[in-house]
Amino acid sequence: MTDWVIPAITASASLLGTMVGGIATYWTAKKTHERQSRHDEERQRFDLLRETTIRFVAAMTEISVASTGLKQLSAEWAEMTKRLARTTDRDEFLALARESDPSIPENMDRLAVLFRVVRATGVLEDDVKRAITLLTELRLVAPSDIADSAQRVIYTAFAQEITSALSLDQRNAATDAFNASINDFVNRVRHYMHVEDHEFDAIDRATLEHLLER
Repeated sequence: MTDWVIPAITASASLLGTMVGGIATYWTAKKTHERQSRHDEERQRFDLLRETTIRFVAAMTEISVASTGLKQLSAEWAEMTKRLARTTDRDEFLALARESDPSIPENMDRLAVLFRVVRATGVLEDDVKRAITLLTELRLVAPSDIADSAQRVIYTAFAQEITSALSLDQRNAATDAFNASINDFVNRVRHYMHVEDHEFDAIDRATLEHLLER
């Protein structure tokens, strides 16, 4: 074997080792960077969803309490809504509601009918616009199941708002429904963010009743 063969083999082996080591280092660094990028993107999504969720829950909790405007409807609408709230017969209820809106369908549930009648007064428009804006934000940053849950929160928030003003005997049931919908919504968000579930009352019924005592 000539004098140059062994050094050449040694040099080739050293070069190959350097190349393999360099490729391994490159792929390791690449994978680490990709994992870090995914982690950063996930954290940014979670931060955005958390901020939107906090604003949404705060707004819905505020909406769920009857506004001054809702409590002080004009004499014409106040009488109409109070009669609706007191009416238990389905046919009579629909006939009365259709005096203000003849297009109300047969299959619409009681709360939806009452909401439609009250909304015609205009006192709920600011709350409706705020709810739609926040729901749109959630749809941009949250999975569909969270957005669907948010819609149920909106529904129960308005139910709580209307019953607090017009039907005090149904207030407890409305409060329970609102708390349940908030729990479902928040826990869906927590599950998406890999956080354990948590039960709480957005509106503590006992505390609320104590505050409203006269």
